[in-house]
Amino acid sequence: AAARLGGAAQELAGAAALQSIRRSLEEKAERLANNRFTIALFGAFSAGKSSFANALIGERVLPVSPNPTTAAINKIMPPDPEEGWPHGTAKVRMKTPERLASDVFYSLEVLGVDVNSMDKALAAIHKLAADQVPGKGKPHYAFLKAVEKGWTEMSPHLGQELRVTADEFGRYAADEAKSCFVELIELYYANPLTEQGVVLVDTPGADSINARHTGVAFDYIKNADAILFVTYYNHAFSHADKEFLLQLGRVKDSFELDKMFFIVNAADLASSAEELEGVVKHVETNLLQHGIRHPRIYPLSSYYALEGKIQEDRETVEQSGILRFEREFVRFTFAELTEMAVRAGDADIRRAADVLQRWMDSARADASERRRQAEALRTALAEAQKRLADPNTDAEARELSKEIQELLYYVKQRTSYRFGDLFNTAFNPAVFRDDRRDSKTVMQSAWEDLRRMLSFDLNQEVLATTLRIENKINRMAGDASKNWSEAVRTGGIPSFEAPGFEPFKLKTPELNAMLEAADVQPKWLAGFFKNAKQFFEGDGKAELRRELEARLNAPMTRFADTQAAFLEEAYAEQLRSVMQELADRLRQALEEHGEGLLEALEMKIDLNELQAKHGKLLNFIG
Repeated sequence: AAARLGGAAQELAGAAALQSIRRSLEEKAERLANNRFTIALFGAFSAGKSSFANALIGERVLPVSPNPTTAAINKIMPPDPEEGWPHGTAKVRMKTPERLASDVFYSLEVLGVDVNSMDKALAAIHKLAADQVPGKGKPHYAFLKAVEKGWTEMSPHLGQELRVTADEFGRYAADEAKSCFVELIELYYANPLTEQGVVLVDTPGADSINARHTGVAFDYIKNADAILFVTYYNHAFSHADKEFLLQLGRVKDSFELDKMFFIVNAADLASSAEELEGVVKHVETNLLQHGIRHPRIYPLSSYYALEGKIQEDRETVEQSGILRFEREFVRFTFAELTEMAVRAGDADIRRAADVLQRWMDSARADASERRRQAEALRTALAEAQKRLADPNTDAEARELSKEIQELLYYVKQRTSYRFGDLFNTAFNPAVFRDDRRDSKTVMQSAWEDLRRMLSFDLNQEVLATTLRIENKINRMAGDASKNWSEAVRTGGIPSFEAPGFEPFKLKTPELNAMLEAADVQPKWLAGFFKNAKQFFEGDGKAELRRELEARLNAPMTRFADTQAAFLEEAYAEQLRSVMQELADRLRQALEEHGEGLLEALEMKIDLNELQAKHGKLLNFIG
């Protein structure tokens, strides 16, 4: 397909008035020839994400991290010797001092410690004792102790980009005293997967304690060509799993293709086909509850898939269940995704062929008709170029503003519906039973936990909303392209066709706002708790829920209004940029189209040569 589109582009090399189509074909041919498919792996700790990745690769490349909540993002990349990254080398990007400090301060804040410098943070970490940390704080405690353990060796490298071997990669990826200082690792490794242009991204678990990973995860959800979510056979979905699946459910319908695949790992633990079927049905039901309809689910055994590939035992690989997934996944990546690019390329070739046909038709008219058409064309071109030079997009801006306001109203509504579930997660008997601190401190801690969950949910809703906003901008841009092209045609150039519209890649604004509720104070909270029996079996908890829900209505409205204003500003500028770029592309295409028509009308073309090119282009259409 790449060679075919490239060949068509070559046929247009001598036609100056077809250069925009030629460039479009060359870009598509290059993308197909050097295709990169990014696969993002998601899943909670112990789901077997790394073992599944190794099974896909066919080698033990990714190490299993003992504490993945501190883990960096690991990318397995095709080697790039020309850029100095041959097989077996790895690029380790360390966190900046500011980024590490932000992570440390956040984890200390969750444990009730407020500091403003790394010196104070390290002193506070040294004083932390495991028996004083409540259950929900254990991952943060592990992260902070890893920072303390690795500080002397790793802190001098903060902000740097290191070059390491494949063996050293394992230590940076799995040794938590190193990995907690790392932002991203890219391992350049030749294997059957990367040789096909696949980039495999192993993300931190859905239960990562790093608040920033929310935004990172969303970037991969948005931009990856495929999303693989790995869950472990018979493991219940954790709170973090459910939050992540909820986000997948929010965004699934925003994508042109369904790019989500769900892996049920360790399927070999099933004692019978009926038991396995029951587990798959259970997973499907859970996914449906989180808004994921018609999921593609693949039960398999990473362990036996990897062992079979290493031992070159075809029967073991077949029995592992991975081959069904690989067959269908290959069909998706190398058929569905590639087919979209090929169709767009074929449309470019047809457009070029149509343009050549119109030029030939114009050249065959008699001399007086050609002179009349040339004069009218110059007038129409001048008018069309003038209109496209400064496109009026006020109507689109107003439409986008209205859309954002409506979308953000529903953000607040949906989070309000979830309030009860999040409240029960924060204020549950186990939290109060396991936390040895006084009741006033535990109540404040539970409230802060609820506030973080509500903030997280609101931000996730807003992030999902950005996809809808971006789709709206692209729909408006597509409509504008059609309308402007139609105006050009009705304005005296009926043969003009706009270049094929490709959606613009838009930048997601960075979101990390916290829900502020200044009137929820420790003393007020403590008034609802006399003792555990009164709070959980009496009316204390129910009364607190009613009061909190009422007090949070105004802060949540303010949050939604503030985010709406923020998104309006962020996307208004992107809308202007998109419309201007679109108008510039149309002006260039129109200029080239007009130039070709004038050459034909003034007989500055070789009809036989055009006819030959036209025939060759038709032969290139797949």
